[in-house]
Amino acid sequence: MRRPAAAFIAICALSAPASARPAPSPAAEVLRTDDARIRARAAGDVATLNRIYADDYSLITAEGDVRTRQDQLGELSSGKLHFAPLVPTERKVRMFGNVALVVSRDPAGIVRNGQQIGGDLRMVRVYVRRDGRWQLVSAQATRVERH
Repeated sequence: MRRPAAAFIAICALSAPASARPAPSPAAEVLRTDDARIRARAAGDVATLNRIYADDYSLITAEGDVRTRQDQLGELSSGKLHFAPLVPTERKVRMFGNVALVVSRDPAGIVRNGQQIGGDLRMVRVYVRRDGRWQLVSAQATRVERH
């Protein structure tokens, strides 16, 4: 008698409409966007990055240079900039309403103009919820020096 009841419960749970399932948390949505950004960079998918990077996006590199959305996407499109796939470590999200901070440690393989500029980086990324989606507005990299 227990098996049919368990099977019925499982079927009901799996057939529930998507609207009946709980929505992902804002932090989970931010991480999903951050993961899409990582995949798009590695694939050179400028169209996806164009949606994720806000018009006013800026990056402060580990060398202290300020780069714009146009700098990043232009060099990626031209082949001057390449990103290896990466898996961030120590990644945490802090939510402040429609603003999210993503802090991580990224073993980043980045090549610009044939020169390796990546390495072991601590990253802070700022996402803002605009028009129903999360957009990256700012990022800062700090190189982790080995002692």
